Amino acid sequence: MNDPTVGHHASGDDDLEIIRGKLIKGFSDVDAEYHIGIKEIGVQNDNPFQSACNEKLPPEEADTAASELNSLWQELLNDKSWNPFHIITVDGGRQVEVIDVDDDKLKDVRMTWGEGPYKSVTDALVERKEHNIDGPGVFDLWNYKEGRKASLGERIENVVDHVKQLKTVCRKSPRLQRNMSII
Repeated sequence: MNDPTVGHHASGDDDLEIIRGKLIKGFSDVDAEYHIGIKEIGVQNDNPFQSACNEKLPPEEADTAASELNSLWQELLNDKSWNPFHIITVDGGRQVEVIDVDDDKLKDVRMTWGEGPYKSVTDALVERKEHNIDGPGVFDLWNYKEGRKASLGERIENVVDHVKQLKTVCRKSPRLQRNMSII
C-alpha cells in the first residue's frame, strides 16, 4: 500500500494549528474566568440585550424579551441572505467592506434597543466577516481583557502559569502532592 503520510513531516504551521485545535478542545469545557479563554466567534454578546430589556420593560417581561431578542438577532446573523455591508474606497483607491449604517435592521435595533445591542450585533458581524464565518460553531482562543483573538503564545503562557499555581497549591497539601506527581 502507498501511504502518502509515511515519511511526511508536518510543517510548523500544521503543528501550530494542531496545538491550537487541541487547546480549544481541551479548554472549551473549563468553567473558569480567565482573561484568555475560548470564544465562539461571530456570536453576539447577550448582556446588552438583557440590560436594554431591563431598562425598558417590566421585570417580569425583561428576561423573556431579552432571550427572544437575542435568539432573533442570532438567527439573523446566521442568515446568509442578510449582508449589511457595503464597499467604500479609501486612501489610494483601496476598497474595503464596512458595515452599512443605513441598513434598516441595524437602524431598527439601534433606535429601539440602543447602542449596546447595536454594538453587540455589529461586533458579531465584523467578527464573522474577518473570520469568514457562514454559521455557528466556530471557536477560537480569545483574549477577553483586550477583546481580540489570543495568540497561541498567550494561551500557552496562561496554561503554564496555571500549572505553576496548581503545583504551589499541591506543595501545601500532602494528599494533593501524591495525586499531582505527574505534573
